Amino acid sequence: MLRAKSLFIVTISSAIVFILIFFNLKKSIKQDYEQIEIEISKSVYKLINNEFNSLYLELERINLDWSKWDDTYEFVKDVDPEIREDYIKSNLIDTLLKDLNLDFIIFLDDRGKIVYQKYYNNYLNSDLSLKEVTALKDEIQGYNEKTGILARKNNEILIFSNTKIRDSNMVKKPAGNLIMGSFLDENKLKKLGKKLGVSLTLSGISEDSKILHEIEIEKNIVFNKFYIPTLSDRAVILENQRDANILFLGKKNIKKYIVMLLINFIILIFVIYIFIENFIVRRLRKMEHSVKEIIKHKDLGERLEISGKDEIENLGRNINELLGDIESMNKKLHGMATYDVMTGILNRHTGLEKLEEKFNIIKKNKKNFVIVFIDINDLKYVNDKFSHEEGDKLIRNIVKIIEDNLQREDIFLRFGGDEFVLGFNRLDLLEVRKLFNNIEKQFEENNKNNEKKYKTSISIGMVKCTGEKTLEECINQADIEMYRDKKRKKRYRV
Repeated sequence: MLRAKSLFIVTISSAIVFILIFFNLKKSIKQDYEQIEIEISKSVYKLINNEFNSLYLELERINLDWSKWDDTYEFVKDVDPEIREDYIKSNLIDTLLKDLNLDFIIFLDDRGKIVYQKYYNNYLNSDLSLKEVTALKDEIQGYNEKTGILARKNNEILIFSNTKIRDSNMVKKPAGNLIMGSFLDENKLKKLGKKLGVSLTLSGISEDSKILHEIEIEKNIVFNKFYIPTLSDRAVILENQRDANILFLGKKNIKKYIVMLLINFIILIFVIYIFIENFIVRRLRKMEHSVKEIIKHKDLGERLEISGKDEIENLGRNINELLGDIESMNKKLHGMATYDVMTGILNRHTGLEKLEEKFNIIKKNKKNFVIVFIDINDLKYVNDKFSHEEGDKLIRNIVKIIEDNLQREDIFLRFGGDEFVLGFNRLDLLEVRKLFNNIEKQFEENNKNNEKKYKTSISIGMVKCTGEKTLEECINQADIEMYRDKKRKKRYRV
């Protein structure tokens, strides 16, 4: 009777220990999965913020191109009606705003007076009155030589560029200002979200521009609020809701492990009633200590030390298999969060982190570092003409050819869609050009064997990072160089 009571106490004690171990392990794993979801949301915010910066950069580039044009300078400076009429007929055509993806363009003289304005709001599908255009001009005039985003009093979101109009040689006094811009309506926001692969909705304006993002996880849904800073120290709030797929997968695996642990627990109880209690308890305590150490150090590479040929050994082996499954799943999840699914190279979030790390080391040691920005030519044509599957095949083929010419220390990442970034510290600018000349030849050989009627080609921009430039500035400059290369190739094809 006394022995049965003792065995009962040992069984209950073991059950309590097992349950504590299980819940500690479950809590630790769940926190890891939730942290991965949070990191994904942070990377989405960086992606959105970088896209807005790219929009500003492109708008500023277009504005600078027009405002440093001698014809524009004479158009604003000269009051001759014939000169202005010729300029309007030649340049300010009806499709101008659509071609430049703008909602309005305003020319001001050096007194701030409107010389000419062209405005059409595609969202409202109507022209604005002169009074409304004047009000718009008055708001933007306070941000001279600025490009960025602005939240108006009626919560309209405006992206604009306000640049002084100068002669091409930059020697004459500025003739006035050129203002270009567009409204960020739900339609454009939807297109932006589609480009980035995320759903975005505009939820309002925040008076606090210091907050970057707010992330909440409820059940299997991740709720994100992304704050895009404006020039007026406010922030545009964009909301995003997505399924917490990684967390859901983690919970699913935890349920699987519950069943496995429950089976092993039953085996454990059976063994306790068969073998001598002290021998069983001692071994269980040792196993418990090992599991706690694994949880404490979060080292899933560790395994339990097991001995004997009985059910306890089976329990230890199954727990080791469980730890192996968890470790394997964590590696798989790490791979999903690190590499681009389609191409197998680094994704944008991880790639930029590695690129930033190497960039800082190279910059500190004052060595060479070359950034290359790559864009695949005519991908939309291939998608539309031959299917998106063929477009994906084109992307993979191009990545494979480029990757075959790289070495392990080179950093190659998918920047987004059909854009890629490369970082070299082993080659100077001339050597990188030679490398891509060789890659272009391989593309030509590939085109000879391609049965489909499209060519494999890319546009590239190369920049040597020197001085106090940041990595972001180098990438932006390489992006600009890539667009110049793309324009040259288009002219050549025409």
